[in-house]
Amino acid sequence: MRSESLDFLRELLTTPTPSGYESAGQKLWCQYVRQWADEVHTDAYGNAVAVLNPKGDPKILIDGHIDEIGLMVKHIDDKGFIYFQSIGGVDPALVSGKRVNIHAQKGVVRGVIGATAIHLKDKEKDSKSPKMHEVFIDIGATDGKAVKRKVAVGDPITFVDDFEMLDKNIAVSRALDNRIGVWVAAEVLRVAATSKAKPKCALYACSSIQEETGCNGAQMQVFNVQPHAAIAVDVTHATDSPGIDSKLHGEVKLGKGPTVSIGRENHPVLVERLRKTAATKKIPLQVETFSKTGGTDAYVMWTKNGGVPSAITSPPIRYMHSTVELMDLRDLQRMVDWLGAFVLDLKKGERFKVKV
Repeated sequence: MRSESLDFLRELLTTPTPSGYESAGQKLWCQYVRQWADEVHTDAYGNAVAVLNPKGDPKILIDGHIDEIGLMVKHIDDKGFIYFQSIGGVDPALVSGKRVNIHAQKGVVRGVIGATAIHLKDKEKDSKSPKMHEVFIDIGATDGKAVKRKVAVGDPITFVDDFEMLDKNIAVSRALDNRIGVWVAAEVLRVAATSKAKPKCALYACSSIQEETGCNGAQMQVFNVQPHAAIAVDVTHATDSPGIDSKLHGEVKLGKGPTVSIGRENHPVLVERLRKTAATKKIPLQVETFSKTGGTDAYVMWTKNGGVPSAITSPPIRYMHSTVELMDLRDLQRMVDWLGAFVLDLKKGERFKVKV
């Protein structure tokens, strides 16, 4: 991987950007893509799009969502303990004992999510995982008044865990879901812009907001762009770690290449075109069926504007929606090589339509 691209990835992953509070990450993303884009736009809610060859045809939208899961201050009690709600799908069983940053008006306030010592627990009463409203943050304050001088209801909260390389290929961080998607979109734009063979299509690299709270930004993007085809880049579950039944969740392995999904929102003609590009470029792909338990931005894009041919492409990660999400950088680079080749191979005026 190009060293400058890895530096950009690291900076993206260490920039707090919970759903609804994406401006810091979007500013960084826009600064990066301006080096190669013909145009960079943002909208009223903070979605960002970088355009290459705007007069090209077809219009291809490559979308990642920049937001991460997090927490939000819900209540401050008289003793000085802070209670919170989740932003997106946070597992209550995984939050206790974590350090957090509360992004308050006057700056970041560090706290810890309390974890009662095992010696003090009633084993019969405390055997179950606590519910979210039963867990609290401690910032070391003496009472509620002291907390309220620093923190307010509605302040967003992120986990402290940051980017780290475990070896030359394996990286761990919070927010791989889905900062790596917007990284791929930016890198595909860079590859297309710097290629000797200039793209015939118009490429719209999108960094969308609030996927974790309802795929909201992508719906705005597809309306604003009016693309001929849309590709969502979002993480998928690597199912090769202990405790996961491949018969139930499919077989996806870390380091064995990105995945392409089949069925439902995944347009068969577009998917076949993507698979042919990968085969031509000798990029290994793993195949998944569409998700019955979740959805990506493609799920909200494909039915808009009378039907937008869409596809889901995914780098696999382990431990999704935890603070120790784990990826293989080789899968990420293959994503860029694959989608970059696809963009550059498109013919002028090419369309994707199911023949009837």
